[in-house]
Amino acid sequence: MKLRHDTRFGKILLSAIAVGAVGGLGVLTTGATFTDQVTMAQVSVTGGSLDLKANGGDGPNQAWTGSLAAAVTGMKPGDEQSGTVSISNAGNLPFTITSSTTGTDASGCYGFYFRETAVTAGTGNTVFPNNVTGMGTAIGADGTVAPLATSVATSTLLDVTAGTDAIWEAGDAKTYTLTVRMKSTCATNAAPGTLNVSLNATQ
Repeated sequence: MKLRHDTRFGKILLSAIAVGAVGGLGVLTTGATFTDQVTMAQVSVTGGSLDLKANGGDGPNQAWTGSLAAAVTGMKPGDEQSGTVSISNAGNLPFTITSSTTGTDASGCYGFYFRETAVTAGTGNTVFPNNVTGMGTAIGADGTVAPLATSVATSTLLDVTAGTDAIWEAGDAKTYTLTVRMKSTCATNAAPGTLNVSLNATQ
């Protein structure tokens, strides 16, 4: 018996081998990938500083080192005594400043007047004095000073008068004057009184 070579079977087998070879090549060529990376930016961040100074003093509850820190004694009805304080923005952030007061005056003998009297650096007013709301309007009369015992909750220290600018820029510095008056009507001998003025800066 003679075996006959089936060429169709041979063609099918060769075709299967060829497909397998192509498939193998496909696996080899998809196994590798390219990657790349670029550093777009490197950023270092530092926060700004908010620094309010009064007569060079710094920090919470800092005592003023000028004449405002001195005890006012020996006053008689109609007398006034004044002291000055230099207020500045010593940081690099702009801020707003509010002032508040508390006081005691059981005999009702005293009043005060707190106002801006000079701009020593930066932007600000050119006409003086400039009143601080709620803290008196003038010296020389009982009716123009604010009562010591009547607290002022928050009054803005304006950078420019007439309410047009409340922002203190970095480097701004101004002088304020505080006057305490013993009212002409006071009839209490050795009448006591106290006044505390606080400044608060907010960015």
